[in-house]
Amino acid sequence: MIWTRILRAAAFAVCAAGALAAQDKVDTEFDPAVDFTRFKTFSFVPAANMAMSGTLKDPELRERIRNFIGGGLEDRGLTEVPRDQKHDLAIRFWAAVQNKQSVEVNLSTDPYWTDWGGFPPYWTGAWAYSYQEYVVKNYQEGTLVADLIDPVSKELVWRTVFKQDLSDRVKAYAALQKNLARSFSQLPPSEKEKKEMEDKRRKLKTKYM
Repeated sequence: MIWTRILRAAAFAVCAAGALAAQDKVDTEFDPAVDFTRFKTFSFVPAANMAMSGTLKDPELRERIRNFIGGGLEDRGLTEVPRDQKHDLAIRFWAAVQNKQSVEVNLSTDPYWTDWGGFPPYWTGAWAYSYQEYVVKNYQEGTLVADLIDPVSKELVWRTVFKQDLSDRVKAYAALQKNLARSFSQLPPSEKEKKEMEDKRRKLKTKYM
C-alpha cells in the first residue's frame, strides 16, 4: 500500500509538471508584406506602463526580459544602438491585459501614447484578430507581449505573445530564453513562412469578422 501511494504520488507529480510545462506557450505573428532583411539595428522603447504593470513592476525582471530579447535579436544578426541614434526597429515589451477598458481610458487622455513609448498598443486594425485570438481568448496571468515596430512608419511589423507563469523566476527565465529563441528563429522569415503567415492571418480575420 505504501509503495502504491508513492507510485501514485510520483505519477501525479509527473503529470502536474507536464501540465505546468504545457501552460508555457509562445505565439508569433508578423506582417508578411514587410522586408525584414532591411532591419539591421534596434533600440528599446521606454514605456512607463511597464513599471505600472503589476507583472513587470520589478525592475530586475524588466531588465532581465530586456536582455533576453536583445540577446535573441543579436543572435539573428541585429545590433542594439542607443535610442537617440537612428535605428531600424523600436522594441517594446509589456504585460498583456484581457480587459482593455481601463487602458483605453488612459489612452484617451494620452493621444501621443507617452505611456507606450510613443507608439499605439496595436490591438485594432490588422492586428485586432491575432490579439483577440492569442491574448484575450487565451489570457492568463503572466502574459507578456514583445512588439517590433518600424519607427519611421510607426507600424507594428512583429508581435510575439508569451504565456507563462512568472512566479518562479528561475523557471520563467529559462522558459523565456527558450521561447524567444524559438520565436526569433524566424527572423528574417522565409518566403514559405510568409505564405503560411498570410494564410494564418486570413483565417483569423475570417474567424472574427
